[in-house]
Amino acid sequence: MKTRQDKDLWLIGILAILLILTITFFPINVARIILGLPLMLFFPGYTLVAALFPRKGDLGGVERIALSFGLSIVIAALIGFILNYTPWGVRLYPILISLTVFILAMSGVAWHRRKRLVEEDRFQASFNVGFPLWRGQGGIDKALSIVLTLAIVGAIGTLAYVIATPRIGERFSEFYILGPQGEAGEYPLNLALGEKGEIVLGIVNREQEEMDYRVKVIIDGGVEGVKTWTKGENGELTPIAGNTINVEGLAHEEKWERRLVFEPLQRGEGQKMEFLLFSPKLRGGHHIRSQLGSGNFADIEIDETEGKGKITLDNKSSVPYGYKLEVWQGGVIQQELSLSVGGGEKLEEGISFPVGQSIFQLYEDGRLALKDSGAGLSVHLWLDVS
Repeated sequence: MKTRQDKDLWLIGILAILLILTITFFPINVARIILGLPLMLFFPGYTLVAALFPRKGDLGGVERIALSFGLSIVIAALIGFILNYTPWGVRLYPILISLTVFILAMSGVAWHRRKRLVEEDRFQASFNVGFPLWRGQGGIDKALSIVLTLAIVGAIGTLAYVIATPRIGERFSEFYILGPQGEAGEYPLNLALGEKGEIVLGIVNREQEEMDYRVKVIIDGGVEGVKTWTKGENGELTPIAGNTINVEGLAHEEKWERRLVFEPLQRGEGQKMEFLLFSPKLRGGHHIRSQLGSGNFADIEIDETEGKGKITLDNKSSVPYGYKLEVWQGGVIQQELSLSVGGGEKLEEGISFPVGQSIFQLYEDGRLALKDSGAGLSVHLWLDVS
């Protein structure tokens, strides 16, 4: 049975637009996969071939289909390469929209070129339902048919494997501060006592899942030396309780940005104002290495997902040092470990604590030498307050 399809370009355009609507309103379903396969592997090349070869006799059926598959892969790769150098980047919707625009543009060119030909010379899509007459094909056609079939089966199989076992992209969070003009510069670094400074604080979620965040503002290690407010669109200031901002339900690829106003409460040069970013995601394989004030080294390995870790102390001096490690959760000490390291010695000790977010404090001969507060990211400004 032979079926003719004179409206191939219209059908492709409708399916491309239908895919955009499907992904927008039904982001996880079978229709998204079914429509996405031809959109990536066939439609771009088919419409380009139709635009370049509008005549019926320009290409044979096997050559036209083979070019459609091959060119589609090349076109998708080139569009992704171009998008990589644009502000939109290589993401789902930029790629989807770019491919759809290309398909519709080439369909328009193909339709225009076909209309300029007499009807008998115009290419019209048709396909045969059933097996081709193998005996009637030449050697080259047989070889092309085999290669084309294997290429199509391989491409579909590879894509099906990728869909069935998707790889999760890189997980990270962006955390930044900008000057009052929304640019990376002109930060308020010199203030008079009682004068307020203003910055733009931003978070972008790239964690591949919805996230909750908490931002804390401190100066010289504490919240007591600075007041903070958020600034609304009309310039109104809203005090920030405890210098802590909660950002809840930030979706993947979503950006949160606020204007923050601060006022240092004491004079002094080189005051370190820090913006700390916390998230409820437990840390696994976290590693802290620091040189302490004595010149000795401390390494702490943390796995909050399993409630265990390891501390290594390397005493570079000739005299012994005493250490105490505290693990805090919810304002309560959950684990306390006292250690003594002789001069020139190296000590390694395991740590166990309840699963959950923790703060680690290391004391050296009774003085706080190292504190890991659980902040995933931090940025800071050095302020001179006269």
